[in-house]
Amino acid sequence: MLLVPAATALGAGRPTREELSFAREYRGKQTTITAELQLPFGTGRVPAMIIQHGSGGVSAKREGRYAQEMVNLGVAALVIDSFKGRGIVSTVTDQSAVSAQEIADDAFAALRLLASHPRIASDRIGILGFSKGATAALLTALERRANKALPDGLRFALHVSLYPSCDSHYFGPKTTGSPIYLLLGGADSYAGVGPCQEYATALKAEGAAIEVTVYPGAPHGFDMERSYRVANGENWSRCVFVEQPNGSWKERTSGVVTHDSSGRRIEAGYRRALAVCRSYGVSGGPNAAARTKTMIALRSYLHKHLLEGR
Repeated sequence: MLLVPAATALGAGRPTREELSFAREYRGKQTTITAELQLPFGTGRVPAMIIQHGSGGVSAKREGRYAQEMVNLGVAALVIDSFKGRGIVSTVTDQSAVSAQEIADDAFAALRLLASHPRIASDRIGILGFSKGATAALLTALERRANKALPDGLRFALHVSLYPSCDSHYFGPKTTGSPIYLLLGGADSYAGVGPCQEYATALKAEGAAIEVTVYPGAPHGFDMERSYRVANGENWSRCVFVEQPNGSWKERTSGVVTHDSSGRRIEAGYRRALAVCRSYGVSGGPNAAARTKTMIALRSYLHKHLLEGR
């Protein structure tokens, strides 16, 4: 992992920016993932949030806007670009180009790197994700995944997921114990709503500190500035892969086993399952009430879990 010493002062009394990078393997080759760190003005240690983008990539109007809001509160913000280093622009029409699992592993690598930064309080680093990045933020809360990626015990202190896809339901899903917040759109036809509500119930049954907020009538991407529709975008809202007690996985809509008991994907079964549950056509757009309430909620999460009592 490499910390690039490219800090640039934005002016007296203003935040600074640094470019961070770390190595990752992608499709059997080494690649470099880059991220921009924005630090509040000052010299002391501060909490931080890692920000993971969705299927459309990094946007100044979403990821950049949230990063600025965090810095204004005294929280550093690290915006990861999980696509650029892999030569990907978007996964809207091909979600296999970069998986949520790969994005989650990027987040773990970034957490390890950020925890060593002299300005960052290593025990107060959270993660915020949008859509596909929100799915990754939820995955990083699973203890089994965190333990595999970070056996030294480093963990995220907070997980915030905005309109994620909850297409993977783990059996006995024990979390790290850090608080989880799911913010969902009640009219989300891209990622769906029910699977996340159901999975949150399973997480809570295993002791997770999780809260779910559903904004009635809000579509996918309710905090964005304009509406969109992609006719050939992959829609997985009916795909729910459920881990069985023996470690195998079954897609619920099709009833097809997609992974064997070792967790290895059965390609033929996986393709059959997708042929049944996957559809095409995705859309989303802004909802003023949900957009406003989301930012208010995020500020409260940051104050409660990263800023208060410090």
